[in-house]
Amino acid sequence: MPNIQLTCALTLIAGLALEIVSNADAQYACTTNYCIQSQSVMVETPSGWPAVPIETCCQTHWGALPNGIDWSNGMPVMICSATPDYSTAYPNCGGPSSLSQAFPLSYEYPKIGIGVAWPNPNRYEMQSVPIVDGPDGTCTRYSHQPGKVVNWWVHELNDPRRGTYVFTARVSFRQGDKGYYAVLNECKLASPAGSPAAQP
Repeated sequence: MPNIQLTCALTLIAGLALEIVSNADAQYACTTNYCIQSQSVMVETPSGWPAVPIETCCQTHWGALPNGIDWSNGMPVMICSATPDYSTAYPNCGGPSSLSQAFPLSYEYPKIGIGVAWPNPNRYEMQSVPIVDGPDGTCTRYSHQPGKVVNWWVHELNDPRRGTYVFTARVSFRQGDKGYYAVLNECKLASPAGSPAAQP
């Protein structure tokens, strides 16, 4: 009898543990019609980073950030995503080693807010960086003001597919009058798994 009780107890504990893990996974799953994840797949920082002047941007309220932030080296430089109200929407961020958590978008006419952030070691806080589309032309379609340095981009999903989109890009920097700002090249927006071609 004691062995049977012990077996039942262990089975119950295992079942509860599995339920907790499943609930944790579900917490970060896309719970609306459309979601967005983002990631900087490659980052090229200027010489002397992070002790270089960075152009100031909007004050941003952050959502989920990746693990492994190295404050002393100002890394990783991340691509963050949210709704068009980017700075107040608590965007989620992803660096070269990890995608951001899924961010829910509007049920109708979904639009994506896309920005860049880095961990400022002087202020010990995450800071937004102004961005511009780079010369390879792949990012022009995602900026609402192509060719101009802006605080973040707004991109509307045409003929959206249900599920989670993934935006990735290569990040480098260019020095302007007010400091360095981010330049994005090799932009890609992958459609949800199982849907047709990537969103143009």
